[in-house]
Amino acid sequence: MALAIAFSFVAQAEAGNPVVVVKSPMAAPAVAGWYFRAVSGYPAAIDFEPVVLFTNGTYWEAGAETLETLNVAADKSKHPRAWGIWKKQGATFLLTDSKGHVSDYKLGSGNWFPAYAYTGAVKLKPAYEKASGGDYGNGLNALTISRITFVDATHFTEGTNGGISTGNAAAWKKSAAAGTYQVSGHTITFAYSNGKVVKTSFALGAKGSPAKASSNLIFIGGYAYTDMD
Repeated sequence: MALAIAFSFVAQAEAGNPVVVVKSPMAAPAVAGWYFRAVSGYPAAIDFEPVVLFTNGTYWEAGAETLETLNVAADKSKHPRAWGIWKKQGATFLLTDSKGHVSDYKLGSGNWFPAYAYTGAVKLKPAYEKASGGDYGNGLNALTISRITFVDATHFTEGTNGGISTGNAAAWKKSAAAGTYQVSGHTITFAYSNGKVVKTSFALGAKGSPAKASSNLIFIGGYAYTDMD
């Protein structure tokens, strides 16, 4: 049956008839633009998160999935807070989150910036880091520092140093890994030396006015990594 359909498509194309390709309702809609916004964070007062605006009026806080592999229905079920709706009024972007809260953003205001695909025109910096954690009260604090080093155009190393502390005790754990990587558009693929392959979302940050792509800040899997230079 599938072979017959394939032959039918070829026959229509050779006859000059238009071939309509139906996109899966589970696939990501057409993209209106990639951006990133300033949000409150820890341990830094300000953090940044990437946001993808779709032409159908929805938005997605870009995460581990790539647009090519994103199953919209499944992701909405698993990460409902990552989805919302958006519209533009003049120069202002209005984003309504899953709880109905509306936030307004404007380019050049310091809270909303364009994010860019990797094309090779802007080179990655040698090393980046990401800090995460929180103050959970009652003297309990957690902090994790993740670093990634792009050794050359194809090889990387990464390491994590994390721990928790209380008023009278502390525990820390370190990990390290290495392998090869490839970046294309909004996707980065890591092939680890142990055979594991991870493909996740990617974006370049921006700087200047008017804004242009910058590798001082990058987004991997939805997380902001800052240049260590």
